Amino acid sequence: MININNALLTSINERNEPVPATDKLEYDQAVHRVEQEVRKLLQNAPPLIRPQTSHLAQASGKGIRARALLACAMGSDGLVTPGAVQAAAAVELLHLATLIHDDIIDEADTRRGIATLHVKYGQKIAVLCGDYLFCLAFDLACSISPREADRNKVSVVLPSYFTEICLGEIREFGNTGNLDLNEGEYFRIISEKTAALFAASFHAGFLLSDEPAEVKDIYLTIGKEMGTIFQLTDDCLDFVSSKKKARKPVLTDCRRGVVTLPLIYALQVDQTLRDKIEKGLTEQELKAAVLAAGGIEYTREKIEEHREKADQLIAVLRSAEKRDHLAGLLKQAAAV
Repeated sequence: MININNALLTSINERNEPVPATDKLEYDQAVHRVEQEVRKLLQNAPPLIRPQTSHLAQASGKGIRARALLACAMGSDGLVTPGAVQAAAAVELLHLATLIHDDIIDEADTRRGIATLHVKYGQKIAVLCGDYLFCLAFDLACSISPREADRNKVSVVLPSYFTEICLGEIREFGNTGNLDLNEGEYFRIISEKTAALFAASFHAGFLLSDEPAEVKDIYLTIGKEMGTIFQLTDDCLDFVSSKKKARKPVLTDCRRGVVTLPLIYALQVDQTLRDKIEKGLTEQELKAAVLAAGGIEYTREKIEEHREKADQLIAVLRSAEKRDHLAGLLKQAAAV
């Protein structure tokens, strides 16, 4: 196991009694603590890769998955346990690892407004840094205090989702350039590649809360729906956003040959598009064809369908504060 030397983990003990209220945090405090812990872990990585991980610490993402986990983990007292902070940090580190690998595959030059790791330091060291963050995420997930994890088995739950995410990435890669990809196959890919990490966040948050067992499936479904929405939104933004606004390259799906829902729909509507693609279209020409065929509007309709389902499920949760947090995150995920 990797030695994670920070104040959060040194407080772990082997007691099995409930987490004392004095150890718990308000939601906003927990969000801030996760940001601190992720930054600390990146800045205090082994010296061999510290320049690279410190570079990653210069810019942060939206933290939507971590915040969702923390919101789900809120107890009936409105507080969040230290174990939830660890689980949220693990999710953020795993997400960051997947982004490093994605950027290498995409040949992206920027991410979160800064140079990508492989551009600044080289591909080999970037791959190794991504691998290190994967391991660090596993280590964090497995080191949640027994007094919180004995009943919940978070250390067992999270790694299974991590495996699903990797399989989703492989499935997407295997369908590169596949213009025969249908809508059902596309949704299977994103359910693994993107929605699985959201589901993991909601599942872990539920396990670290004091919610009754019978509502677990509600949390899991909200997570899957939010993850699906997030990916559909990202697929739209790849066509309609700008590099400055997205803080990363756009039209990368076109460049990589990744077939997403806007293109799948456009191929169904415009029977001439496939032949044009096979003969050769520029990125801007493909973008224009997808927009003209209504691919973005169709995808937005799908986003709205999934958003309505998630909204209905969020509405049945017992905590008003939890509902408010999750509704805000859902709105953020669906912002095209």
